[in-house]
Amino acid sequence: MRSDLSQETNPRVAELRRALRKYVERYGQLSGMVDVEKANSAMAFRERRLERLLEEEARIKAEINGMASEIGRIEKWVEFCLEDAIERVKRDNSEGWSPRPVLGFRVWWIGDGALNGVKAPWLNRKMSAVCLTRGGDVEIPHSDGRCGRLGCGVYAAKTIEPLYRDFDVRSIKDFALGLVAMTGKVVEHDNGYRAAEATVVALAAALRGHMLLTNDPDLIDVIFEYPDLIEGEAVVADQEQRLREMETYISDQARRQGEWT
Repeated sequence: MRSDLSQETNPRVAELRRALRKYVERYGQLSGMVDVEKANSAMAFRERRLERLLEEEARIKAEINGMASEIGRIEKWVEFCLEDAIERVKRDNSEGWSPRPVLGFRVWWIGDGALNGVKAPWLNRKMSAVCLTRGGDVEIPHSDGRCGRLGCGVYAAKTIEPLYRDFDVRSIKDFALGLVAMTGKVVEHDNGYRAAEATVVALAAALRGHMLLTNDPDLIDVIFEYPDLIEGEAVVADQEQRLREMETYISDQARRQGEWT
C-alpha cells in the first residue's frame, strides 16, 4: 500500500493529519475519531486498489509493447509473402502493374494528315489501349490468349534497331520515331512491351526532308494534330544523316528519362 499517496496528492490532508495527531497526543482519545477511521479505511482500500491497477497497467503495457513488436515482425513476413506472390505472378505471366513508367520505342508513318500507328492514327501524344476483339476491359492488355496470338495493347520496342529494320524507314521516309512512357498494366515480351497506356515523351519526326527533334509535350501534341508543321523545321537532305540524328536524339532522351525514372 502506498501510505504516502494522500500526502503526495493532497498536502492539505497531510497537514490535517499532523494537527490531529498533536491533539491526540495532548488530550488522548477524541470524539469523532470513528468517522476519521472510516475515512482513512476507505482511503487505504482505494490506495491498495489503485496500486493493483497500476501494477496491472504496467503488465498490460508490457504485453501491448510485446504484441506490437510481434506484429511488426509478422508484418515483415506478410510483406515478404505478398511480394513473393506478386513476383511469381509477374514471372509466370510476364506482366505486372508498373509503379514507374516503362520506357519503349515506337515509329509512326506520316500521311493523310496524321501520325499513324499500325492499327490506328494517334490524335495526340497519349494513347489508351482497347481490345479490338473483346472490347473495353480493365485487364487490358490481355495476356491469356483471348484476343489472339499477338494480343491487345499499345506496343513499343525495347530498342530502336528492330523498328528501323522491320518498318523499313528508308523506304517510308516520312515517319516519326518516338520514346514512350508506358503505364498501367505492362506485359513484357522478348523484344518489347504491350501496355494499357502510353505517352510520347520525346519525338523525332521527318517529313519531306525536314526534321523535328523535341521533348516539349505541348509541341508534341501540336505535331500529332498538325504533322505538316514539321515542314517548318530545317531540312536535312542526307537521309542517312537524318536517320542517325533521329536515332541518336531518341536514344539520348531514353537515357535521360531513365535516369529520372
